[in-house]
Amino acid sequence: MKPGESLKNYVNHFQSQMALVYNYNDDVAVAAFISGLQVTYSFYNHLVKNDVTKMRDILVRAQKYMQIKEATNRPTRQGFEGEKPKQQSL
Repeated sequence: MKPGESLKNYVNHFQSQMALVYNYNDDVAVAAFISGLQVTYSFYNHLVKNDVTKMRDILVRAQKYMQIKEATNRPTRQGFEGEKPKQQSL
């Protein structure tokens, strides 16, 4: 994972590279995926803490993690979270 790279880009790149490997070993893929993550990234901590050992489990968790991340960064109807709504003048 490059500095500043999103998890979504990392997962997409990893999957495209994994598709090129014939008959890959799941243990090696898991180790490569985790070691490629930045240690400071919270998803890295999640995987290590929960001892995820299957590549399909990592990809499912990554998808859920990205959905949560996108949902929490999405603007609300009134603007961004924490932003006071503008008062309308009469």
